[in-house]
Amino acid sequence: MTRVLGIDIGGTHTRYGVIENDKLISVEKLPTNSIEDFSEFIKELLKTFNNIDKTVIGVPGIVYQNEIINIPNVANLNVKNLASIIENKTKVKTIIKRDVQLLFNYDVNQLGLDHEPGILAFYLGTGIGNFIKVNNEILEGTHGFASELGHVPVAGNTKVCPCGKIGCAETIISGKALVQLYEEENLSGDFLDVFVNHQNHPKIINFIVGFSELIAFEMNIFDITKLIIGGGVINMKGFPKATLKKLIEKHLRSVSLLKDLSIYFVEDTPQKSILGAALIAKGDCK
Repeated sequence: MTRVLGIDIGGTHTRYGVIENDKLISVEKLPTNSIEDFSEFIKELLKTFNNIDKTVIGVPGIVYQNEIINIPNVANLNVKNLASIIENKTKVKTIIKRDVQLLFNYDVNQLGLDHEPGILAFYLGTGIGNFIKVNNEILEGTHGFASELGHVPVAGNTKVCPCGKIGCAETIISGKALVQLYEEENLSGDFLDVFVNHQNHPKIINFIVGFSELIAFEMNIFDITKLIIGGGVINMKGFPKATLKKLIEKHLRSVSLLKDLSIYFVEDTPQKSILGAALIAKGDCK
């Protein structure tokens, strides 16, 4: 019997749950800003959930070789050796990955794409989650900073990003940016219906165009045509998926890219990151 504690720490919420022999036992959620000390929080969780074999944690930032490099939106999570601190406190093997990898592993497994050599994944939530598999390898880069699509500079953008840089893509294309747009433009109706009520608003159109350009930009660099697109924003009511697809196609460099294009729009469910954590623990996905 194998029991895994999966924890998905997001910029807004933290989810955790236990998977036993591939079966999800429970999923709980709480505000991330309510957690002062993550090592103590996880220590207490392990007192609640007995006989855990591995803890797998997804964090919203840069991770390299099981060490945290930078978490721009959760300041008290910037503890480089958090995994070893947790292991010393709990005596349970602890693995830390980028939160997007938990989602990617789950989606690839569910879609049956495990043996696909090249996949680009884009998760539009609080920020922009991006994951790249090329030539059967997960792209990490020399220092772990690969796939930081949300932090590429956008010409003409002067907004300051929580990462400290100016002009990052996710300051204008992200869930957080969409909320800001909704408030600044004083758009009518509930925020969750913004795509239903304001699909023709110039700034909403620009938001979708900007996201499509980022996706096409990455496709033209890597020559990869299998796309996974998900996240909270994508799954909002009325999000124009067909329009996004047409805009992506418009910017592709090659007819071959267009011909082979496959887009998988995936749902945003509370349990998928926890199940993705179990796949990492099991070693089913890279």
